[in-house]
Amino acid sequence: MTGLIRFNGVPAVRWNPFGPHGVGARDVSDIDRAFGSLASQVFGDVATGELRADVRENGNAYIVQLDVPGVAKEDITVDVDEKSVRVEATFKRETAEGEKAVLSERVAGSLSRAFRLPQAVDAEQASARHEHGVLTLTLPKKNVATQKRLEIN
Repeated sequence: MTGLIRFNGVPAVRWNPFGPHGVGARDVSDIDRAFGSLASQVFGDVATGELRADVRENGNAYIVQLDVPGVAKEDITVDVDEKSVRVEATFKRETAEGEKAVLSERVAGSLSRAFRLPQAVDAEQASARHEHGVLTLTLPKKNVATQKRLEIN
């Protein structure tokens, strides 16, 4: 799928230090992406503050899947508007009274993901399903207006 662009303008693929810009990246944003990618690999999604997503497309819709393990559906918000999608999930850590953490590696707090789709979607027909720690959004594409040549009377 081409044309998938995140809101901050960074393509929705991981930065590759051996890619088109090579090892001698001259742009500060390339360096920021490199450190963000490294932090994500070392510390997981907490470092980047983003949910991991897969976006697929068929003739009628975009299918977006996001990992939200351990998050109740009530703690997830999804906003869809034309070509933009924003998902936020709040990860909660529960500790009973009298307990103290011995080891704490799981995420606590909110993670989000926002991006633009190549084609407008019908927000009224969009649906969301939460199952086994995966949020699946089905975003039907809007019918693109076809060009019509008018006959002059």
